[in-house]
Amino acid sequence: MKDKIIYILMIVLLAGCQETGENNVSSEGEAEASDRADQMQVSEVLATLPEVKIGPLESRTVQQKVTCTGRIDIPPIDVFSVHSKTSGYVDMRQYISGDYIRKGTLLLTVTNPELVERQRILLETKAALELAEKDYQRKRLLKEENATTQRAYDESLAEKAQLEARYRGLRSELELLGIDLEKLERDFVFQPTHYVYARTSGHIHEIYITNGQHVDPETKLMDISDNDHIHLELNVLSKDVHLLEIGQKVMFMLPNNNHEYHAEIIKLNPMIDQESGTLNVHCHIEKEHEQHVKAGMFVNAEINVASVEVQGIPLEGTIKEGENYFGFFVIDGTLVKTLLDIPMVMDGFVTFENIPRGDVVLSGAYYLL
Repeated sequence: MKDKIIYILMIVLLAGCQETGENNVSSEGEAEASDRADQMQVSEVLATLPEVKIGPLESRTVQQKVTCTGRIDIPPIDVFSVHSKTSGYVDMRQYISGDYIRKGTLLLTVTNPELVERQRILLETKAALELAEKDYQRKRLLKEENATTQRAYDESLAEKAQLEARYRGLRSELELLGIDLEKLERDFVFQPTHYVYARTSGHIHEIYITNGQHVDPETKLMDISDNDHIHLELNVLSKDVHLLEIGQKVMFMLPNNNHEYHAEIIKLNPMIDQESGTLNVHCHIEKEHEQHVKAGMFVNAEINVASVEVQGIPLEGTIKEGENYFGFFVIDGTLVKTLLDIPMVMDGFVTFENIPRGDVVLSGAYYLL
């Protein structure tokens, strides 16, 4: 019985060893097959795949490009903040953000009862000044005839000067607030309302107040932007700054939009932003494209810089896997699939760092997969 049990155990062990051996052979076979997928004989490829072309690296003169991001913007000098020159309560016109308004358009009114008080003081000061002027003229005549003292003459002159300064100051202040001084002084028509007009033509960018709100001169009421000077602001990495020049052409696209728009570099900021490590580049958009973009849009852009002669492989001689590019190099009569080091794609041509000495696949790379 004991011999029978030992015999059965030996059979089980032998079966396990045989199965393990078969698995090892299978794994080795798969590895060899994988290696063969990345290494193929040149003679076999040329004989069976006429679409594949093999030869030495090509040289081409390509248009070098700098890729970057940016946004459509309006120069600060073309964005106007609207303020009231007096405090008071707002009565707005029927405008909303996006409305186009012309220079001189009434935007809103600000009502302040204190304006009436200032106008009253102006009229009282004017009356006192007229009286002081008459008194001065009398004192001047009397002084010429030695019929009054020098002190009385000087006091009359000082009184006249003080009232004149006060009157002129009040008049200038009310004039800045838009008060009709002629109507006030002639007809005694008091005006408790300050009118706020647009100082420029443009679109209302944003409104910050509501009807009935109390505001002060420092309160920003709204922004008006002059979209006639819309432009493109790009942020270029510091490593590419040396390639930039004024006058270079720019192609840019909006997110989720494949249409190409064009611009030209007009100004280069002399300093690199230390936080972002980028240089601000100011570009003018071509006139026919301005109507298709709006301030605040983000863009992806390419700047055409100097043309250079480079060595590499046509794009159809490479395959792309994820973000990586691979080429097929001829090594000892065998095609070896190799990762291209630091590839750059320019005008349908791929340049890279690990330049081989021998031949490479120039076209039909995808037939080798």
